[in-house]
Amino acid sequence: MILIISFADNEHVRRVTEHLSRPHRIVDIAWFPSRMALTALSGSDGLTLRLDPADGGAIEIGEVGAVWCRRLRPMTIDNSVTDPVARMFAWSESNEALQGLWHSLDAFWMNPPLADEAAQRKILQLKIAMEEGLAIPETCITNDPAQARSFIDAAGTTKVIRKAFRNIAEAPRPTATVEPADLTRLDAVRFAPVIFQHFVAADLDLRTTVIDGEMFTAAIRSDADHQVDYRQGLGTATVTPYDLPDDVAEALRRLMDRLGLKFGAVDFRVTPEGEHVFLEVNPAGEYLFACDRTGQPVPQAIAACLERHDTGR
Repeated sequence: MILIISFADNEHVRRVTEHLSRPHRIVDIAWFPSRMALTALSGSDGLTLRLDPADGGAIEIGEVGAVWCRRLRPMTIDNSVTDPVARMFAWSESNEALQGLWHSLDAFWMNPPLADEAAQRKILQLKIAMEEGLAIPETCITNDPAQARSFIDAAGTTKVIRKAFRNIAEAPRPTATVEPADLTRLDAVRFAPVIFQHFVAADLDLRTTVIDGEMFTAAIRSDADHQVDYRQGLGTATVTPYDLPDDVAEALRRLMDRLGLKFGAVDFRVTPEGEHVFLEVNPAGEYLFACDRTGQPVPQAIAACLERHDTGR
C-alpha cells in the first residue's frame, strides 16, 4: 500500500493519485491526535503499528511499502484541552509518538524524514553544490552588519539581492535587490541572519523536478519586470521544456544523492554565457505550474515511482 502524508485538497496530490493503480491512503497530520488514533502494540510477532482515522478504516503500517510525504499541516490538539501547559505537553507527546511511528516504518520514502529536514538547510545545499561542481552565486550569509556591508560594498556595480531562508506566512519576505534605503537599515541584520547574493543576470530561469533520479526541466523566460524572482511573473512568462547539459544533470544527481532526497524542485539560472548557476532545492517544491505548461508528465512519474517501490500489500 502507498501512504501519502499530506491532505486531500492538495492539488499536487490529487493529480498524482489520478495515476495510481495500487491501493493508497492519504493521511492528514492535522487529524492527529484529535481525530486519528495511533497504536503501537507489542506481541509475539513483534510490534504492530496502526493508524485509525476517524473518517476511514484502519491503516496497518506493516502493509505500507511506499510513502510520499508532501506538504504537512500541523497537528490539532483537542479544544477541550485549554490549559497552555497541558496543550504544550499534549503536542509534545503526540509529536514524539508520531515521529516514532514514521521512523519505524520500513518502506521507501519520498523523502525520508531526516533527509528532508536536513536538506531544507540552505547553507548545506550551497556547500554540497559547490563540492559537486555546481556553480553558485557569490554568497554571504551573516548576522554581522559589518560583514554584510563589506560584501555589498565589494560587489561594486553588481546588484546584490537579499532573501530569507524560509518564507513563513506570518512574515513573508520576498527576494529583492538591496536598495539604498536598505543600507540605512543594515544594522538590523544583527537580529537575524540574512542571505545576500550577487544578482545573477540570466537569459533563463530553470525549474528542474527530480523524481528518483529522473529529471524534468522547464525553462522560464520572464519579462523585464521580473528578473529578480520569476515566481511573481509566471503569468507573463514563457515556459518551455529544457534539457540540462549532461555535466550539470550528473552533478545535480550527486547533490540529490548526498542530500538523501528522492524528490526535489531545483532552481537554476542560465547566464548569457550559458553557465548554469544553482540557486536552491526545495524538497517539497511545486511542479504543476511548470509541467502543465510544458506537457511534461511529472504527476505520472511520481505515481510510477511510488508504485515501483511499493513492496507492501
